[in-house]
Amino acid sequence: MATVESALRGTYGRVWLEGEEIGILKNISLTVTPSYEDVIVGFTVDRQAVSITYSGELSFEAVNSISSNLCAKYLKNNNMRFTIECNLSDPAANGKEEGYTITGVTFDSFPVANWKKGALINKTFQYRASDVIVVDSIGE
Repeated sequence: MATVESALRGTYGRVWLEGEEIGILKNISLTVTPSYEDVIVGFTVDRQAVSITYSGELSFEAVNSISSNLCAKYLKNNNMRFTIECNLSDPAANGKEEGYTITGVTFDSFPVANWKKGALINKTFQYRASDVIVVDSIGE
């Protein structure tokens, strides 16, 4: 039975990019968007899924120059693909974890410099991916 105590919180999320923890996680999202084509069945227009797109956003408080390093790697190979690994572990979920490996990641841009006097450095990446592997999931 679901209770307020079992509601998952992102407080314990961690993210790695190319095997390196990227910083202090603020947000990661991953969305699956299907594409459809119309199919006429008799007199009814239905639809058939023909492809999917994985996309998302990754935001963190910077602790190093990882985005500059990624940009340099990309400039050497502008068809380079990256891998994001992320997990959510919440003690309220009986010590269980939810985890994903997101492969074939391409970034829409590389936020190299984003500084503001007296403020933490926040970086956000918009991305698309080619595949997602569910490593762990939290069930009832």
